[in-house]
Amino acid sequence: MTISATDMLLLQAALWRCRSGKLPGTVCRYLQSMKDRPKGNTPLESVRMVVFDTETTGFDLKTDGVISIGAVAINGLSINVADSFEVLVRQDRVGRSEAVAVHGLLKKDIAGGAGEVEAAEAFLEYIGSSILVAQHASFDVAMLNRILSETFRIRLFNGVVDTASLAKRLEKGPYYNLAHKAGEYRLDHLCQRYGIRLYDRHTAAGDAFLTAQLLQRLLSKGRSAGITTAGRLLMQ
Repeated sequence: MTISATDMLLLQAALWRCRSGKLPGTVCRYLQSMKDRPKGNTPLESVRMVVFDTETTGFDLKTDGVISIGAVAINGLSINVADSFEVLVRQDRVGRSEAVAVHGLLKKDIAGGAGEVEAAEAFLEYIGSSILVAQHASFDVAMLNRILSETFRIRLFNGVVDTASLAKRLEKGPYYNLAHKAGEYRLDHLCQRYGIRLYDRHTAAGDAFLTAQLLQRLLSKGRSAGITTAGRLLMQ
């Protein structure tokens, strides 16, 4: 798996700041782990994938913040519950009433949580060079990249898989970017379609576990389409 030229320059600049002692050890260990990113021909059975989700105060990337991150690892194509991650994040405001109605977290729930930067650092320590997986991944990645960019002038350099896009790719073939029914690729509908019982929905840890089960189903389906290596999985 290759990093884009722009990201490579960003990574090299960040590693130079590590050598100059200008970035925390947690961040530097993450950056150094990028040399261990899975190669394109690495069998999926040998790849650690981290399935994650964020709950946020809303959906505005500029003004809203992360209030929880949940993740679980897949090793050898099996969900490893013992290899999981969860953190609540302090925020001055929990968010608009409609967001609170979805994630159910009140200000008192997250008052004792980690700071946003502390939570991001802990997440970097957890993920290392793993392939990241999320449902509608672009939003979750963008929320975390905002924190990382503002604080450390870096971003997530991992390969990323979006389960919604992977499902479209497997179900619709080369035409997966064409229009589809509204809501057809929401997590609820995909879980229903693939026989996954909805449980602990709209919590970061719960949604990460549901998405991990969905990924397992999709990877099983994908074997017949030749999706057996890290490189083939990331061809989205």
